[in-house]
Amino acid sequence: MLVYLDQNHASRMAKHLLGQRGHEAFGRLFLALKGRAIAPPSPFHVLETLFPQRGPEEKAGYLLPALKEVFAALSGGYWVRPWQEVAARQRRGLHREDLLSEEGSWEAPADLSPFKGLPEALRGLPYGEAHALALKEIRERTGLEEVPFVRLLARLLARMASDRHRRPRPSDLLDAVMAATVYPYVDLLLTDRYLRGLLPEKSVGGRRKEVEALVRRLEGE
Repeated sequence: MLVYLDQNHASRMAKHLLGQRGHEAFGRLFLALKGRAIAPPSPFHVLETLFPQRGPEEKAGYLLPALKEVFAALSGGYWVRPWQEVAARQRRGLHREDLLSEEGSWEAPADLSPFKGLPEALRGLPYGEAHALALKEIRERTGLEEVPFVRLLARLLARMASDRHRRPRPSDLLDAVMAATVYPYVDLLLTDRYLRGLLPEKSVGGRRKEVEALVRRLEGE
């Protein structure tokens, strides 16, 4: 089973390993995944660890040793390739070897600069207009054909931008690019409640009840 742990799940596992209280369910999930799943780190984890996207309360890098311990146990020796490599390889179809690599570095964060300013340009537009503009901009900015990465990223950014009932977050762009990269390949995406709602088919949120239900499911397999 191929699983992707977003930064919330991975960091709460790391905090449990550090002995911090309140993350026991994630500690049980960590144990349940060991030997049952491959959960590789990615350049997105590096970016969020060294340059937090979710607020200044996280001291950059303090979780890095514990995160390395989490992924050493769960990665199977793999890394997620940079989104640029994954998207370029999709011209020949979707193959898991195009997502995974035995090479990776905790010093190489994801580069989101091609999409700088795009969420703001889409904000407030009706979904149809936002989607059409997102497709156009992503293709022009990256030089990519309309591969699955491009289509999913455009859909996610348009959904986020046209949602008038939710305040945008600094991490929205990173979340969208991460999901567009990994979601077509994984069996499970462990993410936050909002992204789970956008991609419900094989996503699990971070609420305790959801995490505990997933643990029971894994232990019963």
